[in-house]
Amino acid sequence: MRLYLVRHAGVTVRPNQPSFHWHLSPEGRAAAEALAGEPSWADLRTLYTSPEPKAAGTAQRIASRHGLPIRIEPDLREVEGRAWVEGEGYREVVQRYLAGEPVAGWEAQQQATARIRACIDGIVAREGGAEVGVVSHGLALTLYLADLLGLDGAAAYRLWAHLRFPDVAVVDPQARRLEQAFGHGGGPP
Repeated sequence: MRLYLVRHAGVTVRPNQPSFHWHLSPEGRAAAEALAGEPSWADLRTLYTSPEPKAAGTAQRIASRHGLPIRIEPDLREVEGRAWVEGEGYREVVQRYLAGEPVAGWEAQQQATARIRACIDGIVAREGGAEVGVVSHGLALTLYLADLLGLDGAAAYRLWAHLRFPDVAVVDPQARRLEQAFGHGGGPP
C-alpha cells in the first residue's frame, strides 16, 4: 500500500483571522492545479482531506482532474490553537513544539499526534491496501510521520522545515517506510 501525504498549497495569510479560515492564494491555486496535473494521482482510490479551506481547495483540484472521490476527515485538521507569529518567531515555536515542549494555547503534542495517527490509521484500515491520498497540514503531517518513523524532535523539525507549498510524501504505512520524502517539489513519484 502507498499512502500519499499532501501538504496543502500556499495561502493568503490573514493575521486577523484564525488560520483554519485561510484560503488558497492565487499562487497557491496555480500550484495546486500544477500538482493536480501529475498523472500518478489516477492510481488513487480516494482522496481524504482536512475540512480547512486551504486543504480542501488543494484536494478539490486533484480530485476533479482525476475523478477521485473526496472524503472530509475533521481529524486531519492542523494542530489547534496556533496563533499568528510574525517572521522567524514561528519557526522557533514549532521547533520547541516538535521537541515536546508545551506551547501555550496549542493543542498538546501527544494529543494532536494521537488524533492524527488514529485518523490516518483508520483510513488505511478502511481502504484495505488501496492507494489513497491525505491532504492536510504541515504540523499535522510532520507529527504523523515522526510517530510512524520514530523520529526525534530535531529530525521532526528538519522534516517540517523542508516542507513546501504544496508538497507530497509517499509512505508505506504498514511497513513504516518512507518511499518519497517531502521537499521534492510537489508531485508524486
